[in-house]
Amino acid sequence: MKVGIYDVYEGIEMPHQKIYNQILSFNEIKFIFLNISEDDFWLKLKDIDILMYKWQNNDNHHLLSNILRPILESLNIKFFPNPETSWHYDDKIKQYFLMLTHEMEPVPTHIFFHKEKAFEFINTNAFPIIAKLKKGASSSNVLMIKNKKQAKKYINKAFSATGFNPNYFGSLKHLFKTLDSNPHALLIYNLKRLKRYIEGRDGAYWERHKNYVLFQEFLPGNEYDTRVTTVGNRVHAFRRFVRKNDFRASGGTTWDIDPQKIDRRMLRMALDFSKRMNFQTMAYDFIYDKNNNPKIVEISYLFGQPGFPDFMNGYWDENLNWIEGRFWPQHFELIDALGIPDLKCPQIEVPKEWIKNMMV
Repeated sequence: MKVGIYDVYEGIEMPHQKIYNQILSFNEIKFIFLNISEDDFWLKLKDIDILMYKWQNNDNHHLLSNILRPILESLNIKFFPNPETSWHYDDKIKQYFLMLTHEMEPVPTHIFFHKEKAFEFINTNAFPIIAKLKKGASSSNVLMIKNKKQAKKYINKAFSATGFNPNYFGSLKHLFKTLDSNPHALLIYNLKRLKRYIEGRDGAYWERHKNYVLFQEFLPGNEYDTRVTTVGNRVHAFRRFVRKNDFRASGGTTWDIDPQKIDRRMLRMALDFSKRMNFQTMAYDFIYDKNNNPKIVEISYLFGQPGFPDFMNGYWDENLNWIEGRFWPQHFELIDALGIPDLKCPQIEVPKEWIKNMMV
């Protein structure tokens, strides 16, 4: 067997790639890194059994994945994640329509592609409502709209010639809250932003968003969301608390990994949805509606990174039996993708930059 690992950042080995590397090396399974920029890329593809291709949320990565994945399918080359798991990645519009049509209990959402329809909606809808761009991680492109005046301004911007630059979504105050009200983080963010501007790379990875609006109903009373992740028939979960004086939990740094505090309904829902939809792996963000029923905010095949809480203290099997221990989702991904149930996992070497994320 020979495994291909796609070199997403062209020479910069991502944390999940480092773990793949350690596990495959420990099991003496051959692997190579591949990148489409190489002249012999298509020749090398014919020599592998499967391609582990976890692209990120930059627009250029989405562009390439939309080109490459159908060709891989046409050549009958196996790749992870499969199309069912990944075609809707980092696109909240696709995710919502998928969840809605397959009765996956999404938070009620209203999406408009015509300005007039959006205005009709805000004339009859109650506030506040949550506006989101279809792309974005860690709540960076999520905004609370408190009244009709703000909603009109938002809609006019969305259907203008320029639309929204996802790098600078919302006000400086909004950005400050997004960064956990951390002055140092805000300074670093703006210094990096200035550096990109000077180098001419400002907005290089993100397209402007326009000609649509996505309004999600605001469900009050949620002091945390529950991140539930599945890999095959295994499931893990932890709670993420909302930021101070804010309503957003995703991207925050206050977590609780106590398995006893997890709503078992969410675990069953995640396992059921993943099995029914043929998701090889998936992260679900759950909150509660006014009747205390779990609702899904969004889903993503790419969750966290090594060093985040996912599977770090154990997991539940498909019968919701708790299995204690330190596990790595990348190990489970390889077990399932390669079809090797007894694939061994070494003691993963943890770089220093991961340590701060493991302090929970």
